[in-house]
Amino acid sequence: LANARANFAHAAALEHAPEIAARLATLLDWTVGEHARLAPLLAQRKRDGQVREGHGDLHLANMVVHRGRVTVFDCIEFNPALRWNDVLSEIAFTMMDLRHRGRGDLAQRFLNDYLEDTGDYGGLAALPWFLVYRAMVRAKIAAIRAAQADAGTATAEHRDFLAHLALAESYAAPRARALVITCGASGSGKSHAARALAATGDWIRIRSDVERKRLAGLARFTPSDSGTDDGLYTPERGAQTYARLAGLARDVLAAGWPVILDGTFLRRAQRQAMRDLAGAAGVPFAILAPDTPDTVMRERVVQRAAAGGDPSEATPDVLERQLATRETLASDELRCAVRVEAGRPLDGPA
Repeated sequence: LANARANFAHAAALEHAPEIAARLATLLDWTVGEHARLAPLLAQRKRDGQVREGHGDLHLANMVVHRGRVTVFDCIEFNPALRWNDVLSEIAFTMMDLRHRGRGDLAQRFLNDYLEDTGDYGGLAALPWFLVYRAMVRAKIAAIRAAQADAGTATAEHRDFLAHLALAESYAAPRARALVITCGASGSGKSHAARALAATGDWIRIRSDVERKRLAGLARFTPSDSGTDDGLYTPERGAQTYARLAGLARDVLAAGWPVILDGTFLRRAQRQAMRDLAGAAGVPFAILAPDTPDTVMRERVVQRAAAGGDPSEATPDVLERQLATRETLASDELRCAVRVEAGRPLDGPA
């Protein structure tokens, strides 16, 4: 909070039009109030080991692609207080900079991949605070540079200041919440469609294949060597997985984010449970349903199994079981379904 206050103090010390000064004051009030509200969560995250010695300045100018990998450099070694952070503060700096540079799709993909790796969904309530903080770090720097620069450079730096201020304000604003589930057998393209939708806004995507493995203590790309009806794929394990999806969806919605549940949802009862959850949360509900021929699904499952590198462990036998037992969308479900043609990219939100 002291670092956040310092950003506003530096920015406000410079001459601004009354309208800009008022915007800074409003955002400072939000920052202080949200920090107070989040204090118990932030303290719990520190107890849980989520405050760590990291980079401290993880924006894109401190990253380079070296030998095919993203390599970070120029960490803050001179001030431990700036490099000891909640891990979400590090994530927020990269996200913020990606969005500032017009790549909000990559920002959300970065966040969702981080969440899949770590399961850190419980921190999402605090993420907007860190996003505002990081945007104001860059706004402060731009304001200081504008005050020190010549007339030509000052104009560009002032535009940068205003852009980061507007970005910070957008992060402080409430997001539109909704619950979307996918519906389709393995190889239908549901994960591709869910990922495409997630890149169009603030969507948090949660994959059943990943959470099923997390419940068993496995990383998302670690094979479980399970059979069609054993290991991670017994009815009991399936019920546990869908219960976890429901719990995570409830928590993510409560934290103020829209959520996509990426699973097969081949049973009407599974879909109805999520529809009821959306109703209880007071948010819109939709079903993302790829329209994919069975022959295409069979080809994709074989190809994916041969290629590896995917959390899904569906085999041709698993797919055949799904096709034989799936329950098609009822008329009331079709009214809230979004059909996606096989292989067609999703261009916008549902």
